[in-house]
This record gives sequence, C-alpha cells and structure tokens, in this order.
Amino acid sequence: MAGIAAAPQQCGQADELLALLGRVVPHQAAWLALLDDRYRRYAELASVGYDDRLRDYFCSTPLLDQVELVGMTSSPVPQRRRDVPAPLRELPVWLEYYLPAGFREGMAVGLFTQDGRHLGVLLVSTDTTDHPSDAERDLLGVLAPRIAAAVDPMRSVAALARVVHDAQAGAVLTRCGDVLRLPGLPGHALLVPGSALLGVALRQVVHAAGSVSFLWPIQAGSSGGDDFEGFIRVTVLGCVTAPPQAVGVVVLSPLPGGRSVLTRRELVVTGLLLEGWCEGRIGVAMDLPACAVAEIAERVTARLGAPDRHTALVRAARQGWFIPPQRVGQPL
Repeated sequence: MAGIAAAPQQCGQADELLALLGRVVPHQAAWLALLDDRYRRYAELASVGYDDRLRDYFCSTPLLDQVELVGMTSSPVPQRRRDVPAPLRELPVWLEYYLPAGFREGMAVGLFTQDGRHLGVLLVSTDTTDHPSDAERDLLGVLAPRIAAAVDPMRSVAALARVVHDAQAGAVLTRCGDVLRLPGLPGHALLVPGSALLGVALRQVVHAAGSVSFLWPIQAGSSGGDDFEGFIRVTVLGCVTAPPQAVGVVVLSPLPGGRSVLTRRELVVTGLLLEGWCEGRIGVAMDLPACAVAEIAERVTARLGAPDRHTALVRAARQGWFIPPQRVGQPL
C-alpha cells in the first residue's frame, strides 16, 4: 500500500487497494469513496460485495450525515458497529440496509490528508460478529493513512504544479471560485477567496487549452495599497485528473531577472489586444487617444522582436508577457 501511495496515480489503484486489504482484514464487502463537497455525498472509487441498493445509498447525503454523527469526519479512528457511540436506531444504514443484506458486523474509517482534511471513507462488512477483531481494527487504523495518500486526487495536482520552476506559492481553483490548499506550496495574499487575480485565473483557465501564463502587478507590502512594486509570474494549469470541483492550479513564481520586458501600460494594452479589443475601445477604457494605443502596440512589437503585431501577440501569449483585464469590459 505504501508503494501504491508513492507511485504515480493510475486507473485501478482503488480496486488494488481493496484487494490488498482483503489479505489482512477479512471481509465479505468493501467500499472506498471520496468526499464530494458540492453535493454533500461520497463518490465511489471502488466496491466489492455490495449490491446496487447499498451502493446507491452509500452515495447519498443521509450516509454522510451518519458518518458525521459518529465523528468519522473529524477522527481517523476506525469504528466497528459495536464501537459506534450513537444508538443503532440513529443509524438507518444498519437497520435498513446492512442487516437486511445479511451483514452482521462491519467497520468504517474516515480518510484524511496529512494536513487533516477529510478526504473520504472506507467501509467493510462481514457476515459474522467474529470479524473485524480488535487486531484487525487496529491494523486498519495503521493502513488508513496510506490508503488516503494513494487515492488523494490532490497528489496528481501537486505533481502538476512542480512543472513550474521557482514556484513560490500556489492554490487549487474550483469552478465556483473557491480556493483549496495545494500540497507542497504555501498560500499567498493574492490567492485568497475574493482576490481579483483568482477571478482572472478562472476565466483564463476556462478559455485556455491546457495552461496559460501571464504577469500580475503586486503592491508594496503585497496586500493592497497604491504603491506599485513590480510583477509576479502567474501560471494557470488546467486540471484533468483533479478533484471533481477543481478546474485549475494557480502557481506564483518570481519574474526571471526581476524585470518585465514591457512596461505596465504595454502589458495591459497587450492583454486587451489578446482579448480582441480594438484600438478605439482600448483608448476609451484607458483614457488615451487611439493613436497612442497604436504607438504602444508598435513598441510592444519592437520589444518582442516580432516582424508584425500579430506575431507579437502570439509571442506575448506564449511567453506570458501580458496582464489580462480583471473582467471583460474593464482593464486592470
């Protein structure tokens, strides 16, 4: 199990984990699932021995409510039926599902990440009260962290973020704009809920294919104010194998050499041109005459060593030499 947890994630790992578990913790059925916060339920990863009626119930909100009731969303200690602190009448999963299906004992354990985030749950059932024994319960407590590490979707996301050289901070971005911790990297004042940068990053990852890189101005003190300090490189990586709610990884890194080849105004104009804005619209938004916008575009073309504006914009997009507008219709 430790080997699986350390290896790159592959299809079928969850099934292999249940097969390995069966060698040391005898059971007639087992179910492994991850928590899906969006719908307040668990999403199945692997199952053996349970019928469709039980599996459908396991993926329902009432099961999560019962898991919370007995404290398994906050404690990693495995619980058998005889260990559960709540009366059996408060656990419909036993009275209405387990017992009618012929199961007489069982065990459940909450799965957690190293930083204490509730990740999912593992359920096992037996047709005898002789198992799980005390030793089998204790063994599952030892194995649970390894199982959690093996199935944690953030593991592949963290590996994805390592492609960014000199990464200083990072976060996982969800579809609704929330932020999840990215294992292995600290947070940042620019990566907190409500940050203008996150709104831009979300829009960029939705419209970009794979990944996108751009610059973002930082203020003196790194948290607001009007004193412009410089730029930070922002890389947004689209997630394919991330948790259900995640769409991208946002990684911050220092600007190579500490300086941009373009000025802040040139970066803003480039970002607007990449959004498809015409010179007249940019001029109105930035309170500049159209001829001034054209001159800025010419300087950008020259500084990027491009033969024409189109080539310059392609280079700017590929190399991340632009600042996207905070939202469509408003430049930064």
